[in-house]
Amino acid sequence: MSEKIPNDVKEGTFAEAILNTYGPLNNNEKFKEKYADKSFKILLNPKDGKFAALITVNNGTVSVKGIDNQDKKNLDQKELGWDGFMQTTLALFDEIGKGNLSQSDIVKKVVARKIKMKNVKFVAKLSEMEALLK
Repeated sequence: MSEKIPNDVKEGTFAEAILNTYGPLNNNEKFKEKYADKSFKILLNPKDGKFAALITVNNGTVSVKGIDNQDKKNLDQKELGWDGFMQTTLALFDEIGKGNLSQSDIVKKVVARKIKMKNVKFVAKLSEMEALLK
């Protein structure tokens, strides 16, 4: 399995889990058509994990890069050029990933400051992309 993991994603990290979730989109024709002329980056940062995941969609392909999040300067928007940002705990990312939280549950957690988001319209693209996997 480690042959499939790119050099910029460490095995057993949050970034690897994100790559395993969204990586199959690279073989999905509907995704390639829908995102053929789109380019954006979304940073997912588990504040209780060691690595953040930078998801890059560029002309119908998805890539994920693991970024050390111990130094917050590593996650700077100017440094990475991300368009959307989401930060919460690993447990909440897991709940969102499993589909256990509705959009209203997520909004309540954003209001309660359990989830931090910037540029929500880009973060919302993750659920659009995930829908293409089903």
